[in-house]
Amino acid sequence: MPDKPVPDNDPIVTKSYAAHYMIATVLLMATLLWALWDEAFGMRPWKAYQHVWKDRYTAFLKTARSKSAASQKEVEASPDYQKLKENLDQATQQATPHIRDVQKQIGDLNAKVLAVQSVFTDRRAYVNALTYQIETASSQSLKQSIQKDLDKYKAETAAVEYPDGSRKSYNFEELEKTYNDLKDERAKLNADLGDTLKPVTQAKNAMDDYVNDHMVDLTPTQIAGLEKKTDDLEPSIQQINVAEANIVDRCESCHIGIREPIKLTAASMSPKGAKTPDDYAKAFVSHSNAQLLSVHDPEKFGCSPCHQGNGRATTSIEKAHGNYEHWLWPLYVRQNFEAGCQTCHASDMMLISGDVGWTISRGKDLFRQRGCMGCHRY
Repeated sequence: MPDKPVPDNDPIVTKSYAAHYMIATVLLMATLLWALWDEAFGMRPWKAYQHVWKDRYTAFLKTARSKSAASQKEVEASPDYQKLKENLDQATQQATPHIRDVQKQIGDLNAKVLAVQSVFTDRRAYVNALTYQIETASSQSLKQSIQKDLDKYKAETAAVEYPDGSRKSYNFEELEKTYNDLKDERAKLNADLGDTLKPVTQAKNAMDDYVNDHMVDLTPTQIAGLEKKTDDLEPSIQQINVAEANIVDRCESCHIGIREPIKLTAASMSPKGAKTPDDYAKAFVSHSNAQLLSVHDPEKFGCSPCHQGNGRATTSIEKAHGNYEHWLWPLYVRQNFEAGCQTCHASDMMLISGDVGWTISRGKDLFRQRGCMGCHRY
């Protein structure tokens, strides 16, 4: 058959699809970038919380440190503290000469121990190897032969060069005894040093305890430790696992200030100049009842058994708080949060810890007084 003539306006030849390819490429790249952003940030809002926490908590600690330093100066100016400091200075002055002497003796002994050890370790290894051969030898004659070699080796002397330049030769038994004697002498000197330092340590602990007991807030040293911990923080899921209770809680990935040893409020965690606390500041506050946490350790109980919500969810506030259609136990509102006590304390009548537990205890009492127990169970 003859070939058909090529039309004048052949779309394959005359029409360009560059614009179509360009649009498709742009859409593909946009979809890829969106997917990467959603994977790194959109599905992980807790990362933003931890970054903001790091900035705001660091700023808060800097302010707290200056206040703490002023408070510590007031404590240190008290007569009781000055008396404790005087006791420490006196104990240090009395112990210092003997401490220096004992430390010098320990340093000299350490050098001698190392000199003997460098020779003794190799010889002991060879003796142990021959002893093992004797124990595993297949015949009595072979054992006797190896035993002769062992006795001969132990009788040989080896020279030890001490740090002062002196040299002394020992056979194996003498070398072992010298090594053990030096270590025993060093142990006695360390015990003597510990006894000498004990009055100084006790006086120092008494002074530190006085400061800790009379400080309203944390000491500057403690705050410096919190600053370092915060500075070293890398964004990560904060998870509590309690396998026996089937608890997996990630609540502290966002509520990261719940267990901090210093009181945090929404106002103190708000950005400078803010008129009202934002969502971040509200999430960073301390637990409302530190005494309650001392009884209900979060590492053992988690958060959701008391507060409900979805402790596993981290992709949004609504899901984490259980406020969506696929979760049956939404977070208790503030007015009803004591209802969570019923999870473990359904049979207890009084559940009062500080200012917590009054509402549910009165409710239980009212329930009993009105005779509701005959028809209803709680």
